[in-house]
Amino acid sequence: MVQITLNGQTVEASAGRRLVEVIKEQGVAITNLCYIDGLDPYAGCRTCIVDVVGARPTPLQLACVTQVADGMVVNTETAEVKRTRQSVMSLILANHPDRCLTCHRRVHCMPGDICLRDDVVTHRCLTCSKNYRCELQTSCEIVDQGDFEEPWVGEPRSYYETPPPEPDRGNPFLEYDPQMCILCTRCVRACDDLRHTGAVTLSGKGHRTMIAFGTGGSIHESDCNFCGACIDVCPTATLMEKPNKWVGRADDWTNSACNSCAVGCTISYGVADDRPVIVRPDRLNPFSRDQICVRGRFGYVAVAERERLTRSLVRAGQRLLPATFDQALTTAVDALTAVKSAHGADAIAVLGSPLATNEEAYLLARLARAIGTPHVDFSHGMVHRAVADAMRAAFSTDRVPATLTDLEQAQTVVVAALDVEDSHQVVSVRLKDAVIKRKAQVVIVSPKWTALDRWAAAIVRVAPGQEAAALQGLADGGSAPAGVDAAAWARALNVVSRGKGASAAVVYAPNGADGAARAGAAATAAANLAIALRGAEAGSAFHYLPTDANVLGIADMGIAPGAGGKSFPEIIEAAQRGEVKALVIHADNPLLNAPGRTAIEAALQGLQALVVIDSLRSTTAEYATAVLAAAPFFATDGTITNADRRVLHQRSAQRARGQQSDGVAILAALANRLGDREAPSGFTEAHEALAAATGYPTMAQVDGAPAQVRALVATSTTAKPQPAPAPTPAHSGLTLATGRSLYTSWDAASIHSDDADKLHREEAVWLNPRDAEAAGVRTGDVVDLTDGIASVRIAVKLDDGVAAGTAYVPHYYDGGALMALLPLGGAGASTAALRVRALQPA
Repeated sequence: MVQITLNGQTVEASAGRRLVEVIKEQGVAITNLCYIDGLDPYAGCRTCIVDVVGARPTPLQLACVTQVADGMVVNTETAEVKRTRQSVMSLILANHPDRCLTCHRRVHCMPGDICLRDDVVTHRCLTCSKNYRCELQTSCEIVDQGDFEEPWVGEPRSYYETPPPEPDRGNPFLEYDPQMCILCTRCVRACDDLRHTGAVTLSGKGHRTMIAFGTGGSIHESDCNFCGACIDVCPTATLMEKPNKWVGRADDWTNSACNSCAVGCTISYGVADDRPVIVRPDRLNPFSRDQICVRGRFGYVAVAERERLTRSLVRAGQRLLPATFDQALTTAVDALTAVKSAHGADAIAVLGSPLATNEEAYLLARLARAIGTPHVDFSHGMVHRAVADAMRAAFSTDRVPATLTDLEQAQTVVVAALDVEDSHQVVSVRLKDAVIKRKAQVVIVSPKWTALDRWAAAIVRVAPGQEAAALQGLADGGSAPAGVDAAAWARALNVVSRGKGASAAVVYAPNGADGAARAGAAATAAANLAIALRGAEAGSAFHYLPTDANVLGIADMGIAPGAGGKSFPEIIEAAQRGEVKALVIHADNPLLNAPGRTAIEAALQGLQALVVIDSLRSTTAEYATAVLAAAPFFATDGTITNADRRVLHQRSAQRARGQQSDGVAILAALANRLGDREAPSGFTEAHEALAAATGYPTMAQVDGAPAQVRALVATSTTAKPQPAPAPTPAHSGLTLATGRSLYTSWDAASIHSDDADKLHREEAVWLNPRDAEAAGVRTGDVVDLTDGIASVRIAVKLDDGVAAGTAYVPHYYDGGALMALLPLGGAGASTAALRVRALQPA
């Protein structure tokens, strides 16, 4: 640490730090329109000029490139500094609309008014979507730009003489308006240096220079994945979120968490008129920090407010009719009580959701105990328990101390996942960070191409179900599994053999549709590989990414079969046999989430009572006896437990609409009416009760160190290699690969919305060109994908990103229609040959 003098005050700072960051940390207002904290300076806007006493060749220096040195004397408010900043700002404003700064009527005009000052100007302050939340606007106020000679007085303005380029509004997430751009290049560097996507660049020369996406076409035709990192850094209205663009000026912000995947990125909702209107990443999570994905940024608008339940529903004959909450609650209680009285508590089962909060899961487990049933599970429960069993066998615990932040320091990482870029995107971003910044070596084991492949040192392209064989082969240094390219396998073995040591890691992300057998086998092999790489420290090198956001949390809360209880597939089979006659489902849609859709539909149709608690009228809710309208996740208070076992506080960004009720309150009311008279009905009370029951941290501990407190993490682990998993038998026909995709919304797919994938990028089956040729189909053809019993109609996309013999279909396509091609046991239990049937031969 060294001492500098800033505006007459002594300040301590680290030697070599960028001066602009130190100035901002001291609360001193300074303009810096092109600088991004943490990245190398661009020095393009020149607005961060300060006076550094004794500096050469001039005391006027750019704070972004100046590094802190002992004894430095800095002044930010001298007359010369102020005048120079104003001069620089006038050059920026010469080619930017400025009526928000110059028109004396700006506080009186309405959007439809004709400008009384200049009838030629149409782009006024009230037609700028970023008015009053614009960094350029604020920067002009900081430097008192109104005191400077106005560049528009007595001279022509380039902005008003050159026709502006057309804006790009052709996608549902992001709008680009080039006439607002000041060429600060923040977006270019955010996309390249923070996200490593490279979708944004500079094009043209001289006065024709502008920002371009991809090769200069539309945004949605480029590599842009709509993460919004460019929006976060844009100082003007050039790049804007399309949803709520005109109302995105927030009155308040909430610290919340995203439930789109197990990373648990911390986010902030900007709230206006008691609803979220904008989302920004919140740096509380030490892994996600300033990055989120398209699901985290736009998930809250994936389903329109009118499509959410605001009233509960009860069945009247073949129809679900609106009812008050009390009526629906009474209907639900009466139906469950009738089944229990006639057939016993064993005829009732309860299904939870990994998208729910810990408090809701805790109360759902209490509800099951109040009913007296041991049949408690969730759609992917068997998959999670298979992985947990494999971890306990290898490490003596499934609560290993590994933390995702370690991945950023790893030198060798083996990733076993269908597509970690799609399922857990921020993990992919951090792996790219490790490759670029620390020359890490990444090995990918996957049945399909992923956007992370470009950064991989080796790619092992396996057939679906062969992941365990590949991982075990890497652990043993053995020969390549059948169908794996020999050269690629040799590269992977070389990376693994050289990577053994303290900085190696294994990432394993199972798919919910894989089933317990396949997931357990791959987890065992991945654990064996971690032991081969790290020996006794393998428990700190094994990173398990669950299928959904709060899998670990709800498992900790007791959402698992009790003594003598049935698992999810067993519950469905028992319902088909008539043994389970009533089902309570909270915040889940097994018709979308779980394999065996045909069996699940038959089970739901045969129930005497189905109680659904959800914010949506899902495809499962259509079979319900009563649907209790719950608030959506972003309108819920609670906690979730991410893949790191960090307990994250989700704060509500919206009050319940209509007759929606908080999930905790609904479950407490049900439990109370069914016998648990002491069920806590508020979030805080529920959390304190679960903390006492499970050993979880209290809310005081969670809020005292946000996103830092971890739950139930083992202090020590063992390292015991397990027997190699049995090889997966091959079968004729195509092998199906499926998993979570990036753009298709769970909420929208749950109601079978045509716009579940707003970009319509994930509505095709990937076929290798050789398989397509054999089937007589071309890209764009619509085919039936069939196992001989069920079929799914889908368009074809030819792509050598899948090996011959593999067909990849996104899990949520057509509301989970693909799940009809899989048995209840998942893809690993399927023996049927999958075939492509052309509707019209090519």
